[in-house]
Amino acid sequence: MLMMAVPLSATALGQSPDETAQVIQRSIEDIELQIRVAPTAAEEDLERQKRELDTLRSAAPDHPLLPSLEQRVEELDAEIAAALEQQPETARETEQFVPLHAPAEVRHELREVEILQTRADREMMRGASDSAASHLSEAESLIEAIEAEYGERIPPGYAALIVAKERLAALQDQLDRAQQD
Repeated sequence: MLMMAVPLSATALGQSPDETAQVIQRSIEDIELQIRVAPTAAEEDLERQKRELDTLRSAAPDHPLLPSLEQRVEELDAEIAAALEQQPETARETEQFVPLHAPAEVRHELREVEILQTRADREMMRGASDSAASHLSEAESLIEAIEAEYGERIPPGYAALIVAKERLAALQDQLDRAQQD
């Protein structure tokens, strides 16, 4: 059975405004690199980050990173427009992005996995095994959803995905040992 994954917004995972701002900031850094290789894809990714920024603006209108994130998004809009203008029309229609890395969505969602794993680790340190197990279950489900949705677009041997799976396995082993004691 094919599982359809729905990209989750940062706030859908219950992130704090600070975590959401950090995720947006990292995604913007990814888009900066993507502009040179695939400006059309960068434009699509920037639109997603604008929606995340709107969510952050609603949740925390006085967040200290908000002005700099808004400014950088405006700058990226201009950079993307310039890159698209320099690109021949035929190239825009046939732009094929050969990933040197995984798509920005994968990197973004793997950061979500990392956040869930960190929360699970903190819960284990506090002795809250049930809460830790819940976070690990969410992380595992998200990894499965990433693989189902983006599997063919993830380069073989993609280190971030391998690390996420290994960390998940290690945390699960640690939780199992703690629950046995």
